[in-house]
Amino acid sequence: MRPACVALLLLFSSSAAWAQTAGGHLVAAMPMVQHWQRFSDPNEGAFDLEMPQGWKVSGGLLRHNALQYRAWASAISPDGATILGINDPAEESYATPMYGFPVGSIYNGGGGTTYRVAPYESGMQYAVSWGTRKLQAFCAGIKVTNKNTRPDITRQIGSLSASMGVSRDFGEATFACEKSGIPMTAYAFVSTTAIRTGPQGGLWYADTIEAFLAPSPVAGLAAGLLAHMIKSARPSPAWVARQSQTNLDVSRIATQTNAAISDSIMHGWEAKGATDDRLREQRSREQLGIEVYADAATGTQYTVANTHPYNWVNAGDTVVGTDTDTSPGPGFRRLNRVPPQ
Repeated sequence: MRPACVALLLLFSSSAAWAQTAGGHLVAAMPMVQHWQRFSDPNEGAFDLEMPQGWKVSGGLLRHNALQYRAWASAISPDGATILGINDPAEESYATPMYGFPVGSIYNGGGGTTYRVAPYESGMQYAVSWGTRKLQAFCAGIKVTNKNTRPDITRQIGSLSASMGVSRDFGEATFACEKSGIPMTAYAFVSTTAIRTGPQGGLWYADTIEAFLAPSPVAGLAAGLLAHMIKSARPSPAWVARQSQTNLDVSRIATQTNAAISDSIMHGWEAKGATDDRLREQRSREQLGIEVYADAATGTQYTVANTHPYNWVNAGDTVVGTDTDTSPGPGFRRLNRVPPQ
């Protein structure tokens, strides 16, 4: 049986292509998020959270039956290059192999619940397998660059879940790949939950999948945006009131889990070094190889990889760089560098 997964988690849901230009080169860039919008679950009103204004946002509570459902949300940047996800509604629930149910078969748990039979995976193992699987639709040359167990989060959150008779394990994985000639970075933070139902094994599922895909130079910024989304997520009191006492307990745990995961992601990706704010920003730009540019026509600011001396943008938010002060083509406006504040 799956508890209420109000600790929202991830979806890679779009594959918008970057346009090629005749006179310039695509550069890694991300429109800066200056405002946030509150997004509410359109299906059952189960949750709401903040997502970047002006991005393509979607989500909701996907219910398979009374006991199996998953809350999810995703935000995609205007150029389609950066994807932030909280949960993957396509993911299944699992049962460990047992007599008469080999790996790959379907176990009917009663009450309309179904489980794919598969060996249990830890949070780190699932982060690697899930990320590798999902990224195949978005980029090429996928490599796992780092993977870790997260005993610190497991200890912090695990005791809360243990009181409900379930065990949770946290882990993470980082990936490198390439899309349209741009180096990309992906990150997945996963928690798997196991419920022992007998001496042979039990049920398990990934109750937390929080991830992003972004051009590598702006990956740290994507991590910060994802962390903000996670921390802002909150269950609806009215929806929680309609659930059982068990779900009330899960919602309480979900709120604490969101805060812990958000802080962990933010601290793991933030730039370190300078203490003065202005100096920190300048050093961070230099260390990360990025700069901030503004479109004088719209006021939109972009974080751009510092690979070309001149950068331009068109109406589709495609940013291209050139080595000379010559427009890459019709419809492109020159971007102006924004000095550190």
